[in-house]
Amino acid sequence: MSWISYITGGMTVILAYAFYTVGMEDEEEELVLVGNNQDNNEFNGRYVTLSCQTCRKLKKHREVETNLYQCTKCKRHVDLR
Repeated sequence: MSWISYITGGMTVILAYAFYTVGMEDEEEELVLVGNNQDNNEFNGRYVTLSCQTCRKLKKHREVETNLYQCTKCKRHVDLR
C-alpha cells in the first residue's frame, strides 16, 4: 500500500511542476513583448483579452494598429475595424 502512496505523491509533484513551468513561460513571453515594444518607437500597443479563433481560448492580444490586434501566442491578427 505504501508504494501506491509514493507513486501518487511523485505524480502529483510532477504535475504541479508542469503547471508551474507553463505559467512561467506565459509571463516570460509577455515580458519579452513589452521589452520589444519599448525598443522601437512605433505604435505602442496595449494588451486586451480576446477570444482567439486559432487557440480557441481567451488569450492576451497586443494592439498592432488602431483596432488591429495580434495574439501573443499564435500571432493571428484580429481586425475590429
